[in-house]
Amino acid sequence: MRSRRPSGASACERQPLWARPDELEENNNKDFNNKRHLGLFSTALLLTNRMIGAAIFSVPSSIFLSVGSVGAALSLWVVGIFLTFCGFYIYLELGCLMPRTGGEKVYFDTAYPRPYRLASTLYAFYVLFGFPGLASIVVADNTLLAFNIAASEAGQRLAAVGIMALVAACLSISREWSVRIVNSLSLLKLATFLLILATAFAILVGVLPRNADTGANFRQPFAGSSTTVYDYTVSLFKVLESFLGWNSAGMVLGEVKNPRRTLKAAGLLGVSSVGILYLLINVSYFIVATPDDISRAGVQLVARLLGNVFGSAASRVTAAMVALSTFGSMISTAFAVTRVIRELAVEGIVPAASILSKTSKSGNPATATSVFMFGPSVVAVLLLPFGDAYAFLLDVNQYFLVMIYGAVVVALFIIRQHVPSAEYPFRVWTWVPYLFLACQVFLLLSPLASPSGAGDTNLPFWLAPSVSFLVIGLGVMYWRLKSFVAPVGDEPFWNRQDNPQSYGSVAAS
Repeated sequence: MRSRRPSGASACERQPLWARPDELEENNNKDFNNKRHLGLFSTALLLTNRMIGAAIFSVPSSIFLSVGSVGAALSLWVVGIFLTFCGFYIYLELGCLMPRTGGEKVYFDTAYPRPYRLASTLYAFYVLFGFPGLASIVVADNTLLAFNIAASEAGQRLAAVGIMALVAACLSISREWSVRIVNSLSLLKLATFLLILATAFAILVGVLPRNADTGANFRQPFAGSSTTVYDYTVSLFKVLESFLGWNSAGMVLGEVKNPRRTLKAAGLLGVSSVGILYLLINVSYFIVATPDDISRAGVQLVARLLGNVFGSAASRVTAAMVALSTFGSMISTAFAVTRVIRELAVEGIVPAASILSKTSKSGNPATATSVFMFGPSVVAVLLLPFGDAYAFLLDVNQYFLVMIYGAVVVALFIIRQHVPSAEYPFRVWTWVPYLFLACQVFLLLSPLASPSGAGDTNLPFWLAPSVSFLVIGLGVMYWRLKSFVAPVGDEPFWNRQDNPQSYGSVAAS
């Protein structure tokens, strides 16, 4: 990757022509530290905490069932790490150019100003129907296992809803304490991973007894691999879902100190560390247990596997650690997404904008924003059948996310056509966005055809893409009903004649 700094910017960086001084604080702004409160450590842990969520503790079993072999499953995780880095560098270019809160919303508003508000409206529907509270199922399931409670299905549903309510309550306290909770739970996640890695290492060196010949998993690692492209596509969806959150720093850049420098360092640290840990953890899964054990474990994967080694007591302790870890991911997700919803509300895009655009005395978005965010997840948890519902909604969310990623890459190309290269604090190699876009097109089209007519769940294979397109259709209908009217004189930034050459400064990258 190459970093560019415009001439004469040694002390400060010229801002993109469309950035206003009130959107990017100057170094001498007396309120700078009050608004920009996230440093390198907190930003890196925010990324790590959101990426290490429910998926890594639940989807490895379904991935193995889909692709049929240890080697194929591990290869997909390597591909997932590579694609995540590609996506991160694309977002790094855009984030350094526009270091403001909002993430994709900021990029869409810049690249797709016409039709007015359409891109932001569709993105709002993705945020609303991304089911950020779905991980509460994993939290509730592992919490019940930790306390050895055999709850009914109705009890599990109520427990999951209660978890979402608890997350909303955590975000209602002070902004500083919200960050401290996120940081503390991030460290707990790392401790959980270290326990799994230490267990696998102890088995390898003979300190712990083997319950089975788990070394057989690696003697013929690709034996039994699926020959169906569809199986690899839906599995790659799940791998990428496990890395979901690598772009979360861009959603809160307005609260990050020295945003450009911090985004680069925190992003590289967070993505690389999580990528390495994920690969090692998946190798450890196949050392600790046989493929049959993994395929039967479901969302209680880690607890069940360590329970096989250390006994039921260890299973319960590990379940508690997984529950807290996933709970931390939910808080990180809510911390970032509620801020995006607030930005959407400020522009009147979402319903009840006058309420959702408010900021509480704690510095966090109003509690109503959390309620709005978790609403669809509560409906899904209460009404959809358990079992395949979790995997199906992951597929829907990931399919929609593929379209978002593709639109971001196209936005990057559009912005590059209108912004001089000297204006970029950072530019990614051109082949990276082309490769990333090609992968998104493949992921978009390949699930539309299944040779066997079956998907990765008992539901029809075409249902997940259909639901994604249905949400887009609902978004277009909502946009038409809202009838957004562009302000008089509002033009794309490249058409404006009164732009000064530069504005203020933020902390140098």
